Amino acid sequence: MPANDKQQDESAFEADVLRISRALFAPENEFQGSTYIGNAERDGVFIGPDSVVIVECTVSRRKEKAEKDGKKLDEACAAMNRQYPFKSVRGFFVTSEEPHADQRRVINRFGPHLVACSFAQLRSQLVDSLRYLELRNSYPFGSAREPSSGDYGDLKPYIAVDPVESGTGTPFSVDRVMQQVKDGRSVLLSGDYGTGKSMFLRELFQLLARAHRRDRFGTFPILLNLRDHQGQVYPIEALERHARSIGFPAPSQLVRAWRSGDVTLILDGFDEIATPGWIGKTSAMRDIRRRSVELVRRFCDESRASTSVVLAGRMHFFDSEREMRGALNARANSLFLMAGEPTEKQAKEILAAYGWHDALPSWLPSRPLLLSYLGSSDTLQESIEGTFGRSAGEGWDLMLDRIAEREASMEVGIDGFTIRKVLERLATQARRSTDGLGPISQDELTSVFHSVCGYAPDEGSYQLLQRLPGLGAMDSVDGSRSFVDVSLADAARAGDVVTCLLDPNMETPLLEMTGSVACLDEVGVDVAAVRLEREDITGSGRAYSSASALRRRGTADAVIADLTRVAIRLWPGDTPRTPISLHGIELRGFSLSAEATGYDWLSFHDCVIQELDLTDHDGYPLPHFQSCLIGQMTGVADWSALQKDCFVKCEVAQFDAQISTAKGILALKMTPINKVLLTILKKIYAQRGTGRKDSALFRGLDDAHRALVPEALRQLTAAGLIAPAKSSGNRIYLPVRGMTSRVWRILQAPQASTDSILN
Repeated sequence: MPANDKQQDESAFEADVLRISRALFAPENEFQGSTYIGNAERDGVFIGPDSVVIVECTVSRRKEKAEKDGKKLDEACAAMNRQYPFKSVRGFFVTSEEPHADQRRVINRFGPHLVACSFAQLRSQLVDSLRYLELRNSYPFGSAREPSSGDYGDLKPYIAVDPVESGTGTPFSVDRVMQQVKDGRSVLLSGDYGTGKSMFLRELFQLLARAHRRDRFGTFPILLNLRDHQGQVYPIEALERHARSIGFPAPSQLVRAWRSGDVTLILDGFDEIATPGWIGKTSAMRDIRRRSVELVRRFCDESRASTSVVLAGRMHFFDSEREMRGALNARANSLFLMAGEPTEKQAKEILAAYGWHDALPSWLPSRPLLLSYLGSSDTLQESIEGTFGRSAGEGWDLMLDRIAEREASMEVGIDGFTIRKVLERLATQARRSTDGLGPISQDELTSVFHSVCGYAPDEGSYQLLQRLPGLGAMDSVDGSRSFVDVSLADAARAGDVVTCLLDPNMETPLLEMTGSVACLDEVGVDVAAVRLEREDITGSGRAYSSASALRRRGTADAVIADLTRVAIRLWPGDTPRTPISLHGIELRGFSLSAEATGYDWLSFHDCVIQELDLTDHDGYPLPHFQSCLIGQMTGVADWSALQKDCFVKCEVAQFDAQISTAKGILALKMTPINKVLLTILKKIYAQRGTGRKDSALFRGLDDAHRALVPEALRQLTAAGLIAPAKSSGNRIYLPVRGMTSRVWRILQAPQASTDSILN
């Protein structure tokens, strides 16, 4: 080894020994270290309230080195005994490898006040890292469960779904993230429900653990499930509770290891340590969210600068990336990753692990959790048949019918209609939860069955409730269930909304809902619209009159919003007789229709809208927004593009980049066909899952560009970036599963893109 490299290794070893020694022998004074005793320099001297410890460290295996350092330690101990007669004084001769027999014999001759030990032995006094890693492996990793059983110990092999870096779209494998962490960089991973964040962190933990077992000088990972730490704000308390939860016998060791910078800290679920429920004032929500993650913020503040901190949670817990970074106090150099969507190959690998090799319709979300549940459920597999080439609404509606029919064939005495009604009622029940997915207790399962069927479930019916497709085991101890996917739950909860619209006097749980409940998302609105079209309703009057009737009954504004959005989807040009005001609701998205004539009859007050999509706005009057918080304004680049009197005391966290708006795209120095390609991709991928009518793809373009739309659609379809489908006799175009990351990279930097779709 070159002399310079050898010297660097020795210096690094000495620094590691001093770091551990400070944590062990003088935690209250982190500035102690090498010093002189008399005229001789000592590698480390640590003076505590009751003891004095002198340390000499070496990478040498020679007996002569032990004799030299042993003599130095003995003399130093004698000097310290004279200076501190009422304190115990000890000396440690620390070697990089296990001290050989000759070195131990030499040190032992000086007496019991000197100890020869390896770095691993010294470090084990700080924390038994191998014991921690062994115990942590037997404890759940966040929400990582086998979806059909809820078992956290018997998981299928990890299928890598690489997250992508925010701002660049660059994919990062778990191995690459591990290297970033080992180099001292912190990581912030965000993503939607079921995108595999906990599985990714589990794999990262396993890689870091294996690296530590090979190199005991390196840090070891500590992974906390933040859902276990409700109400805690102090890191020490959280670490001690974590130790007790996994059965680690010395909680204080984890605290010392963290304080000394000897760990890589992984915190899973920053969105799970409080309930961010709606309280009616947008101005207070940021403060509530900030207070809810105080434990995470303290961990980031109080961890050593050299400690890598890995954070993960749901993307939409915060309104913007800026709020998320600030509330969590994420480090400036943090690698910000967004949970990726499986490629076609990865989706097949996930399904193949369960023995299923068929394709999936383009509207079905490819979240790893849903794919895993799909692969393990024969019912869901068979229910997908025949749904290809349909819109999201028609596809989910047909799939729910198939699920119910198959379950009815297995359970004598209950028909498919009733089973679907039970599933829909459970989805309505789950609307009361923070994310709209659950948990749903065993008592609630029984109660819902009774409310739909009029009698309590017998033994056979009870077994049906336990195996209902679409519900995964959330807790194997109490038997609670939750919906395995946002879109599946959204499609199911459309059922009671349709019932309310058709007959607002019919008793349903929606009528009794007040306060904070989850609104329908785009898929739910689409399913409700599909079902209402079959009812032969000729106009929006019935929908808006039902909304008014429910308003008079005091029903939650979220339900009024559902009816209003379904009416807008079916009859975009209609206007209700009386204005509609919505207060204190939270929407994942609200999109304006290209076929609307105006929304000046609609107003939002003190609402949170995660994404307001104005891509199809064509100059007509906008809704009125009062004291609203809007996360993403899609389709416009700044306030100047808006009707200002429509936004009063509102906050927008983020506008579209100028280059991403329709006007911005048309202003690019590109060929006309490329501009049309980009505007179509923008419109189709902006609206989650439900697609766009072909007529909407012509809007906002001049005659010259409109003439290129058919050719652009042909090219995009041939390239596999969009998929044509039918919905109620209309041709629509859907985003293609697995292509979101590719399209996102194109739209982020179209002029620099080398993608083959751009001519």
